Amino acid sequence: MTTIIIILILLHFFHEQFEFSSITRLGYWIIPIFTCYEFIETFKWSPLNGSLLIGILVFASFVSRYQAQHTRIRLEETATTYFRNDHNKEVPIYQKVVTAQGGRHYLYGWLMVIGMQLLIEAVYLHENITAHKVWEDFFEEVMADVFSFYRFTMASDHTSWIIWALTAATSLGYTLWLAQRSPAARRTLFGQTKFKRVADEEQ
Repeated sequence: MTTIIIILILLHFFHEQFEFSSITRLGYWIIPIFTCYEFIETFKWSPLNGSLLIGILVFASFVSRYQAQHTRIRLEETATTYFRNDHNKEVPIYQKVVTAQGGRHYLYGWLMVIGMQLLIEAVYLHENITAHKVWEDFFEEVMADVFSFYRFTMASDHTSWIIWALTAATSLGYTLWLAQRSPAARRTLFGQTKFKRVADEEQ
């Protein structure tokens, strides 16, 4: 039974990468904010840690930019309700929703992050990297991607600041690169979706 559940979660995860899903402020900001907080709480300054942090930021900037550049973004208009005009005809009212599809390039970047995490755990944290450890890290990241709340449960574990830094930098970088690339995504991510009509300036 457990195996079936794992397979279903994996299938759902890979399927989701090729589906368009809504860009929301909560969905795209909660993980960067949470992981940045955990990083600040666990980071201890030293010349070595500072050098590692710079390397992580450079790597995360490259990966998140690569993912964002290949993400497909579109503006969808969905009729959610309607009104009747003077001729008693139904006129739909459309709701505009910005959606994104990560696709295979997002998965490539995601796998690069997993690889970097394993490298850090082996070289810096001196963990024994076995097939079980690789699978454990892989599935934990799948769970965190499918169920956002799962990331919060990891805060109780003894997680190194390096892992928090890697997760925070890549998730924050992806959000910011999307905002930089797409005006529609930027308006949604920064709460600029409300419009008002401004009368012409008086002469």
